[in-house]
Amino acid sequence: MLSQAELAADEPMPAAEGDQPWQAYCDAAGSLLPQYTLPRSAAGQLPQPIGEELATSLLPLADQIYQDVGATTADDLATLAPRVPASVRPAVEAVDPTLDADVAAWLDPCTDQPRLTLLGPVQLRAHGELERNRVGFYTEIVAYLATRENGATLAKFETAFNLAPARARSDIRIARNWLGVNPRTGRKHLPDALKSKSGQARGIGVYELQDVLVDSDLFRRLRVRGEARGADGIGDLIVALGLVSGPPFYQLRSDGYEWLTDGARIDHHMVCGIADVAHLVTTHALAVEDIKRARAAAEIAQLAAPYEEIPRLDLVAVREAEGHLEEAEDYLRDQVCNRSDDDGAPEDLSYRTKAILRHREWLSRTG
Repeated sequence: MLSQAELAADEPMPAAEGDQPWQAYCDAAGSLLPQYTLPRSAAGQLPQPIGEELATSLLPLADQIYQDVGATTADDLATLAPRVPASVRPAVEAVDPTLDADVAAWLDPCTDQPRLTLLGPVQLRAHGELERNRVGFYTEIVAYLATRENGATLAKFETAFNLAPARARSDIRIARNWLGVNPRTGRKHLPDALKSKSGQARGIGVYELQDVLVDSDLFRRLRVRGEARGADGIGDLIVALGLVSGPPFYQLRSDGYEWLTDGARIDHHMVCGIADVAHLVTTHALAVEDIKRARAAAEIAQLAAPYEEIPRLDLVAVREAEGHLEEAEDYLRDQVCNRSDDDGAPEDLSYRTKAILRHREWLSRTG
């Protein structure tokens, strides 16, 4: 098993699923789909070929600039910061006109919309009544429904929670009452199965949330809009990182969330998404000498993805930019080169890490 794990290759991030218009433009982690982008040039510059549509990038400077100040590679930049045609921006903005209002509502302590936190310790903040003191269980029900891109039938809900039909209906009713009434429609945030949007479209009973704010959705919406905005999109990525309070799906209730391991692993997708967005923000911030922003982004990534090497290398670059050269190299030796997650010998460094160490000449100054 261990040898097979070492040979495993990275799999491409799947496209987003669901019927929300913004999902047609991004993958499961919120990154703009390749068909809406153009490659960075081989030289790392972003020239505008004659006759080609205007295009820009989240990181518009030459590759060499970012590689000289950050912990990144040409492959990173090609993947995470391609050029985006100017026509993509208005198209993506048009399909998600309520994003800014939804983010403002999420940040408003007095909002009347339920808010579900998945990018950190899982928590539901709702304004209805909870009949039983089983917050963890009913939070899990809402989390399950929030991550079903096309809703869930009663049969699927029963299977996911191993419940009999009568008990399943009762638990749905309790979760519905806790979420409360949607002031925008006058109906429950969790409508009757036959009255939900998907239920009416498909002619069967489908449980589906309406107007419930979910931080993982907001993160992906901000990311895809930010990438579509090119050089103007870093602000969206910074706001997206502000939604993160820990590893995705953190501190789950005991013996719950078995459904999370079936099918698409949204928890894994969001770990990748957070690491990528934080790397983009850190790299941009180092290039414009905003060291405080660079550190904040890298620390959020390390909080959410503690086993990932990308944020650790970003923090080395941040320490160096702060002028703490000895501290940077000590951290690099302890947390990257000699790191062991199983109390065994350190694993071999990845090709990416070796390339960054060579380019930045880290460790060469002290042997």
